[in-house]
Amino acid sequence: MRMHPLHSPSWYHKYQHLYAPPLFAFMTLAKVFQQDFEVATSKHLYHIDANGRYGSLWNVMRFWAMKAITMIYMMGLPVFYHGWVKGLGLFVLGHLVCGELLATMFIVNHVIEGVSYGSKGPQKGSGGDNDNTEKILKPTTAKGDTPMEQTRKQAADGKRNNDNKDSKPVPYVPYNDWAAVQCQTSVNWSPGSWFWNHFSGGLSHQIEHHLFPSICHTNYYHIQDVVESTCAEYGVPYQSEPNLWVAYCKMIRHLKFLGRSKSA
Repeated sequence: MRMHPLHSPSWYHKYQHLYAPPLFAFMTLAKVFQQDFEVATSKHLYHIDANGRYGSLWNVMRFWAMKAITMIYMMGLPVFYHGWVKGLGLFVLGHLVCGELLATMFIVNHVIEGVSYGSKGPQKGSGGDNDNTEKILKPTTAKGDTPMEQTRKQAADGKRNNDNKDSKPVPYVPYNDWAAVQCQTSVNWSPGSWFWNHFSGGLSHQIEHHLFPSICHTNYYHIQDVVESTCAEYGVPYQSEPNLWVAYCKMIRHLKFLGRSKSA
């Protein structure tokens, strides 16, 4: 799948908005039977160094022991009591449902219409060898827009329209400020809802999760309105969809756009 505008497109990406939903269902199966073993043996999760955990022989032994135990009670026992067909069928069905649900709630937070994609930087200016200025790489959408330019303008216009002459100007926040990048590259859905916050394990408040990763997810919906108003005050984007269905539809349209566009 092509989920980033900088990824090279292939012919089959034109149809990714069609095959993505059924592919999502295999998320947890791929994790249990592929990713877990790759991380334990290679000590890397994509670009993330996992030596902090699997560099310890004790932790490696724990991994293999727990993997064996979970396979026994998750797959072995159902097969023993219900037979191969029903036992494996229930195991696979449970994973397919769980995978579809989890993958859906994960992907709508970062691969969706209007979300920005960050770039590595800063880079040197283009004024030649003697140019020591640095070029700030702005997070942009797949269409090349910079939402933070618009939110900055909206915040500034709001200040100008304020009759209070003592109101202070909008504080300057760099485009590549760490916290601002988290807000520009993440999207919420069903904001402020305690039900969806608990049901998704905090995934519905992805912006708060990125800003405050050490806070328990049960507190996200309590601080959501504070984070949103602070973003508006500082001119930082805060994209939030009214519910999961709206976010899902925008995600599918975005996958279709990425599959048919050549670059950002």
